[in-house]
Amino acid sequence: MPRSDPKLRNLSLPNRFDLTGRVSLVTGATKGLGRAMVQGLAEAGSDVVVVSRKEELCASVAAEIEETTGRRALPYACHIGEWDALPGLVDRVYDEFGRLDVLVNNAGINPAMVPIVDMTESFFDKLAAVNLKGPIRLAALVAPRMGAQGGGSIINVTTLGAYAAGPGVGTYTGLKAALLNFTRTMASEWVSLGVRVNALAPGPFMTEMMKGTTQHDPGFAKLTADATLMKRIADPEEIVGLALFLASDASSYVTGEDYSVGGGMRSN
Repeated sequence: MPRSDPKLRNLSLPNRFDLTGRVSLVTGATKGLGRAMVQGLAEAGSDVVVVSRKEELCASVAAEIEETTGRRALPYACHIGEWDALPGLVDRVYDEFGRLDVLVNNAGINPAMVPIVDMTESFFDKLAAVNLKGPIRLAALVAPRMGAQGGGSIINVTTLGAYAAGPGVGTYTGLKAALLNFTRTMASEWVSLGVRVNALAPGPFMTEMMKGTTQHDPGFAKLTADATLMKRIADPEEIVGLALFLASDASSYVTGEDYSVGGGMRSN
């Protein structure tokens, strides 16, 4: 029977969250939740890879992280929805750092409220490429290499909407629900590699996606806030604590799980 890692028994509680000597990659890392998480991972001691579509923005964020944390930050412009672009991203990370310990599949898009009867194939494929295919592809590329180095942690960012239906957002939430199912499959297939895989499901956060929705529906923010027990929308930094838990040795016995961060929002 596999036993726990004896090194963990000698770690103090703060050291269980320490990511010194590790490397973390965050997609969608230049804005919103991704920006907050990549900063938090660096502040916990990890070198980081800042991934987003715009090269200039990646470089700017990476420079800010290096200045504020003293950690190495590699900017890499990549469209997560482009299947054939992802091997080059992974190769660059290993060329630069020689390892990858944490992958946060955070990039996601939901450009419009589209009822199912109005959905086009191109709209569905666009969302599927970024919200589902990209995270699966990237995780599959890094998991064996993580296993070869002794293990790692993969965090798939979903949404509280993955647990409940809603008009106009079914494509986005449906794909995120599929990612949740894949998360559990990944966890079962890669546990022998020492790779833990978990899902993190945000509720209402004041991100660019939230701001875009409120422009079209001014009452959306209040309606969403009122659906939480805490009656407010969260700041992006409020996701960092749970992300650090899942990335670090503090969650060494956690895999195949999904965690919500929604201020008590009901998912059904």
